[in-house]
Amino acid sequence: MAKAGALGVRRGAGNQRQTRTSPTVARHGYLYRPLAWISKQNVVSMRPLPIAIATRCLGQPLKPSLVLAAQLGAAGVQLDCRNELKPDELSATGRRELLHRVEEMRLSIASLDFPLKRGLLDPDRLDARVAALKQAMDFASLLRCRVLTVRLGGLPAKTEDRPECALAVLNDLAGHGNHVGVTLALGPGGEPADTLLELLRGVSAGPLGINFDPVVPASAGRSPTGALAEWGTLLTHLMVRDATRAGDGMATEVPVGRGEVAWQELLAVAYELDYRGWFCVDRTLGDDRAGDAARAIEYLRAVHLG
Repeated sequence: MAKAGALGVRRGAGNQRQTRTSPTVARHGYLYRPLAWISKQNVVSMRPLPIAIATRCLGQPLKPSLVLAAQLGAAGVQLDCRNELKPDELSATGRRELLHRVEEMRLSIASLDFPLKRGLLDPDRLDARVAALKQAMDFASLLRCRVLTVRLGGLPAKTEDRPECALAVLNDLAGHGNHVGVTLALGPGGEPADTLLELLRGVSAGPLGINFDPVVPASAGRSPTGALAEWGTLLTHLMVRDATRAGDGMATEVPVGRGEVAWQELLAVAYELDYRGWFCVDRTLGDDRAGDAARAIEYLRAVHLG
């Protein structure tokens, strides 16, 4: 098992951990250049682009969704392990059949997602939530999946008495993930990264990562590209979604390429961060979610190839 770094981040071969003092330090210096300059550099087409699709947006039962995902050209899938595929409802035989079907479709299980009704650190029913997440990590390990994504929700304020509890919870989950070989990828809110980075520096029991969704900073009126750069080597999983923001501040999810996310710049920064994880297409709104997801895959490939 790889060892966790200073931020509790496990790095694979070819991913050199950056210094704690500057999570956005770049080997070639692109992050210190204007974004317009970055977008003109042909850096994103230098490596394969692993694209996954969240099967829940395809609007079909799981088995047909796997077939459709392969037909759309995805290399992997994200499965919802709370509503779509529950750990306690799948026997060992069922797991083997699922893995065989995934392999037959020449797919990989890129990640499992565990939707939460409350934030991860909400004190209400916290113990039950932690236990459920551990069960989900065990399930991911059995499915040979190395990433479990979860919405983080709000962080305790510094004036509250709960930061130590939050750190204990994250260490507990990171330690369990380290034991079973699964990284918990947290989906932060729209606030600046500093507060969460400070909290994650105290996590030493195992790896934790960031599931970056560009819709979140875009909805908060922040630059998705700038927000991505803040996470540095913590970046573990990247959602492919888009949104527009009206004059009154209200944000609406739209098909990828029609919103405020500058995808060429985003891919360039992800490359410069040496990100080698999945780009997971999802569509949560709209009358043609599967069609929008298919077009998102085509759009992302076109941007990647320049």
